[in-house]
Amino acid sequence: MIKIKALPTIAALLAIAATNAVISAPELGQTRATLKEWVELKKLISEERSTWTVEQQTLNESIDLLTQEIEKLDEQITAMQEDADAAQLERQSLNNEEDELKRASAVVQQVATDLEGAVLDLMEYFPQSLQDKLSLLTERMPKNTKEADALGLSTRIQYVIGILGEIEKFHNQITVEETMQSIGDSEVAVKTMYIGLAVAYYVDGTRTEAGVLRPAKGGWEKEARNDMAEQIAQAIGIYEREETAEFVNLPISLN
Repeated sequence: MIKIKALPTIAALLAIAATNAVISAPELGQTRATLKEWVELKKLISEERSTWTVEQQTLNESIDLLTQEIEKLDEQITAMQEDADAAQLERQSLNNEEDELKRASAVVQQVATDLEGAVLDLMEYFPQSLQDKLSLLTERMPKNTKEADALGLSTRIQYVIGILGEIEKFHNQITVEETMQSIGDSEVAVKTMYIGLAVAYYVDGTRTEAGVLRPAKGGWEKEARNDMAEQIAQAIGIYEREETAEFVNLPISLN
């Protein structure tokens, strides 16, 4: 019974299909083409969507990496700025230090010039033997600004210190020298005993001519004291270990 009833239905459908095929054949072909394009478009959209999803993920990862790089660069820029600020402070500190050194150098330059002048002025008050000893240094001292600049501050100070050292050494000891003294119209050989740079005594070999010397500009001033010849000769003999040591009274009168 089912088959019998189905036959008319199938026949009807075939008839309708045939009728439609006859009536809409061109439209059906176009529809099929449209459907095919739609399917292909949908497939392409699906592929593009899938590709975009992958690319979007990659792009997001790239954005994250770039964001991290930007943060690192910001940190580096901040650090470099801090270093630059520190360098600027250090540069300013060095500039200030340089200015201080220049001012200090100018002061030392002036002190060196003053000391050189004072030393040269003092030379006239020294015994000839000390002047001769110091001449090796005084002759090297600058005579003008050009020579001072060429010589250099350090060397100039060394010369001054060397001269002052020799002066102090002479002043802190007793020195006995054989010198010549003008006595009357003659030059007489005497022994002179310097008590530092304060005072000196001289006596000739016969112990008849003696005197006291005191420092003065242009040469030591002489005071004849023949009455002290024996005491002076004895003091010199004790110093040279030629006589027995004992106290000897020698007058000292300082100007």
